Amino acid sequence: MVSDDLPVEVRTAFGVASGPARLLPGGDGTCWLAGELVLKPAPRPAVASWLAEVFADLRGPGFRVPLPVRAADGSWVAGGWAAWTAVEGEPDPVARWPELVAASRAFHAALAGVPAPDWLGRGRNRWVVAERVAWDQAEVELAPELSDLVEGLRAAIRPVRLPDQLVHCDIAGVLFAAGQPPAVIDFSPSRRPAGYALAIAAVDLLAWSAAPPSILDELDGEDDIDQLLLRALIWRLVTESLGRPDPGSRQAVRRANEPVVELLLSRVSGRPVTTGPATDADIAASAGRALGREITGLRPVTGGHSRSVTRIADHAGGGSAFVKAAAPAGRAELGVELAVYEALGDRPFLPRLLASTGEPLPMLVLETLEQDHWVRDWTAPLVAATRKLLHEVHTLPAPSGVPVLREASNPWEAIAADPARLLRMNVCTRRWLAAHLETLHAAAAEAPTEGDSLIHRDVRAANLWCRDGRLVLADWASAAIGDPWLDHHLWLVALHAEGGPVPDTGQGPHATGHAALIAGQQPLLTPARDANPALFDQRRRRLTAALSWAARLLQIPPPQPPT
Repeated sequence: MVSDDLPVEVRTAFGVASGPARLLPGGDGTCWLAGELVLKPAPRPAVASWLAEVFADLRGPGFRVPLPVRAADGSWVAGGWAAWTAVEGEPDPVARWPELVAASRAFHAALAGVPAPDWLGRGRNRWVVAERVAWDQAEVELAPELSDLVEGLRAAIRPVRLPDQLVHCDIAGVLFAAGQPPAVIDFSPSRRPAGYALAIAAVDLLAWSAAPPSILDELDGEDDIDQLLLRALIWRLVTESLGRPDPGSRQAVRRANEPVVELLLSRVSGRPVTTGPATDADIAASAGRALGREITGLRPVTGGHSRSVTRIADHAGGGSAFVKAAAPAGRAELGVELAVYEALGDRPFLPRLLASTGEPLPMLVLETLEQDHWVRDWTAPLVAATRKLLHEVHTLPAPSGVPVLREASNPWEAIAADPARLLRMNVCTRRWLAAHLETLHAAAAEAPTEGDSLIHRDVRAANLWCRDGRLVLADWASAAIGDPWLDHHLWLVALHAEGGPVPDTGQGPHATGHAALIAGQQPLLTPARDANPALFDQRRRRLTAALSWAARLLQIPPPQPPT
């Protein structure tokens, strides 16, 4: 079935045969793949036509670009839409960072002689305003969660005397395909020094994709790179401040970007990074002291989305331990986990705490749980055992040192302000969202979050281990004191997203409000860039499960992904 969002007259204008069109993930959730063409809305025809003229004449070597396609009447825009050839490839910006850097340099060398249009930089959207703050010292009211980070970066700004040219402010989205140069897509133009494009890509990957600080080594050849990095991070933080009305989401931005701020300020000041990521040597030395045994080797731990550094530490005598050391953005979460372990003692549902350390390197040292016994598939007995375990957790005395949940901000307010956050996840149409957003907002407003129980808030297969009747719940970084049914309903959503039964069969009080609240939170917890495909897919599955559940409870039509 072809969605009404892709008008028949647009297909006709660009010669697209009838047949299904597929909404592409990411971006604003508005681009369609139909046959060999990608069709995009063009609300500003002059801008779309200019982009087409630029890309029509742009050639490598060192990069590919999609080519614009003219409509039947010879124009680049027809009926408010533009068409481009589809290009092969998938994003992989961290693993293929050197190739991305080389492609950016080649692309910007080809752009160097292209004049900037008169309209560039004259708007009042948040990206333009943020650029004025970063480059022209313009003033803007910032969210309290981010203002000190921005001011600290601005204090380190020094003049940059490099030539300006057209630059791509979203170069991290290049596509990689075997045997072909990287493809540069979705041109977001500005007029700045060429290295600014890589600076934006670098700070985004450091913040949201767990890229190591060593990616900056690849940029050592860029003139004034530290100053470009400072401006790039100011720009990103200001866009987030202006675009995120919900405090919880802004706090997530702060946690992700704080270590990047520290890294950049350390580079320009020449001082050591005081909150840098722990090295394996640091981890081995600290774990050895805590255990009173020599660490003979460290092994990486795969999977998970923790901000902490995790390792299996082999020690003298042939044993091993699981070590979790705080990265800069994960110190608070590790402190929460330690509070849980210290308060609950040797409960069988917790990994056994062997040792812990504080400053300078906060660390948990836990028993090693064999890899083969982590939960991969949900069975009826496992669902029942998990439900029983959660009930046990919720009846325990609430430990000190664990944050207390207050009334949650309504995530649907942020989605109403920027629907693209949800639409880019491709779970419902724009028309469905417009029709039911108010209903979802009202339901989420009634969802209780406060309570007196210890809640985990991240119960899912990857955090459960089962052997010989012992069920272990790991990773307490998100633990809080709050409403136990919120914890239960979060688990039911994760359970269904992982192939388990629908949440309706185990729901409790306030299920309608919690379903709407959980659904609205998923897009806000997904990074601004889809640079982490696994996390994006996990959030998308949970959004689908929670939104469909909320629709059933609210008796509104079920959401359907655009087709």
